[in-house]
Amino acid sequence: MRCYLLTCCLILLSALGYAQNSSMPKLDVTIFKHDHQSVDTAAKAVVLYEFGRSEIEVSESQNSIGVNHYCHVRIKILKKDGDKHATIEIPVYKYGSDFERVTEIKGSTYNLIDGQIQADELKKDAIFTEKVSAHYQVIKFTLPNIQENSIIEYSYRTNTPAIWNLKTWYFQDEIPKLHSEYVAVIPSVFEYNVTLKGHYAISDLKTARLSEHFLLNSKRFDCSRMTYIMKDIPAFKEEDYMLAPINYISAVNFELKTFHEPSGAIKNYTRVWKDVDTELLNDKDFGGQIKNKSVYGKLLPSIISPDSSKLFNAKKIYNYIQQNIVWNKTLGKYAENGIKDALEKKKGNIGDINLSLVSALNNADIEAYPVIISTRNNGIPNVVHPVLSDFNAVIVAALIDGKSYLLDASDKYLTFGLLSLRSINERGRIIYSKQSSDWIELTNTIPTKKTYNIFATISEDGKMKGKIEKYYVGLEAYIQRSEIEKFPTIEEYEENVIEKSSGLKILSNKIKNLTELDNPLVESMEFEFDMRENFNATQILLNPIMYERQRKNPFNLSERNFHVDLGSARAEQYNINITFPEGYKLDNFPKNTSYSLPEGAAKFIYRSSFSDNVLMVQQVTNLNQAIYTPEEYFHLKEFFSLLIQHQNTDFLFKKI
Repeated sequence: MRCYLLTCCLILLSALGYAQNSSMPKLDVTIFKHDHQSVDTAAKAVVLYEFGRSEIEVSESQNSIGVNHYCHVRIKILKKDGDKHATIEIPVYKYGSDFERVTEIKGSTYNLIDGQIQADELKKDAIFTEKVSAHYQVIKFTLPNIQENSIIEYSYRTNTPAIWNLKTWYFQDEIPKLHSEYVAVIPSVFEYNVTLKGHYAISDLKTARLSEHFLLNSKRFDCSRMTYIMKDIPAFKEEDYMLAPINYISAVNFELKTFHEPSGAIKNYTRVWKDVDTELLNDKDFGGQIKNKSVYGKLLPSIISPDSSKLFNAKKIYNYIQQNIVWNKTLGKYAENGIKDALEKKKGNIGDINLSLVSALNNADIEAYPVIISTRNNGIPNVVHPVLSDFNAVIVAALIDGKSYLLDASDKYLTFGLLSLRSINERGRIIYSKQSSDWIELTNTIPTKKTYNIFATISEDGKMKGKIEKYYVGLEAYIQRSEIEKFPTIEEYEENVIEKSSGLKILSNKIKNLTELDNPLVESMEFEFDMRENFNATQILLNPIMYERQRKNPFNLSERNFHVDLGSARAEQYNINITFPEGYKLDNFPKNTSYSLPEGAAKFIYRSSFSDNVLMVQQVTNLNQAIYTPEEYFHLKEFFSLLIQHQNTDFLFKKI
């Protein structure tokens, strides 16, 4: 779990003293003996108490202002596999030339041994710093000697110069909390917008005035101390097919609105997008890269043709960058090393790659702009006011012949105009060069579909032989290509499919169009199936959907709290053709059906026929929306129940 820094922004402000004022209860034997499992029988750990406090301080030696944040947490490990909560990660960001400073890290593990509390302290050599990127690190440590019923406790301070960069205090986590408390000290010269979000309300809000607590230009000012307390907070239960939990968990956020200068003047800190646009376009690692014409200017004649259409040339440029610059797995809205370095070294972060794409497209007289996004796991960006730190990646919008194409060249298996689920997170901000930026929906226009064509013949002795052809389009093709890439060779993937086949005996498996991204990915399988258990002199029992049948309803909750977000509308189709031996008739089979959800949100079609010894089955499943509301969830649940019922019903054939 993490404690996040909540910062307050001041200018030329000095704090008189610092006090943590943590009211952490004293640790005694009764805490070990109390049945905390009753809070949540499924919980593997529980936060007994957590406390955070943020306050402005002045560093006289460095003549600078920063935020000093204190965090103190106590957790009880309820189950042996709850030991992951004894590993703590503290995010550390770089501002200017320096990283935030994390100091006074302390931690202990307490166990009750023969009625006595035994402490094991965290050692300094157990604290590590992991570099994630040039601007982000994580300090990690694991508390020692973790057992079932252990109580761990840790604290630390973070000092950051980023007094303008407001962060959030999260009251809720994946494990329950009994007490979460946050204190924010706000000077009277500043006005904040305070936002509380999430399902659960604050248990207690205390305010106090600290008289003449801050010194500004030789004048003293009062400040407000606000204490937010939330108690008995349930664990956040993540649901399948939802956006990042960070969008929904209970939290408090402070956004700086205005600064009242001692002279009486008011400085507005609520930014507008025009200011952000200018900042980005003037940044050497953003706008400076887009404007760079020298990198791709001389290269383009070898990539594109002046006689070809803009769409054709755009695809050629996209394919060139996609195949020649490898993503180093680092996100970022800015270029890390620059588009020149990325092309020369054939490697770069997502900013290097996609800003290269904007630059190259513009050089080819193709209208293209960067789109800053917050990836799916990073949370939805603030739409009320621009918060640049909300955005952690950049993609591209190309405007060609009146149509907009969203592009991400950082992944070699993303076809032109297709976004991965990572990038589909409601909306991004398109940064125009000569007009104000605007919101743009992050959606896929390329259909996502998976098709199964099954052709088989049943012999007189009850053996089936046949062929399965699987066609993947859109996101399905991207997902499957990425899965195949995990194997050293295509042959090893094909062998793995054969080895893992159950029921059907896969004899061969061949891949087509692995790198031809504009074409469907195709898997062709030869198979055998021994039906003798369901085959005798008088009858044959058969389920024609013999491959990748849906057996479990993915929507099985009794209550749904959040939207179902599939990332894209989806379709699946089975086309089955099975030839039987002479002399059989169809006796019992699933009824033909066509079923739709209200407003055409989804449709299921199941058709079968038996004629001239040939069974033909067609099943079509269309999920026509990328997003379904909690109110639509139970319709979706019923929809899949019907689908599964049909897919798992056998056909009975009797000898004539």
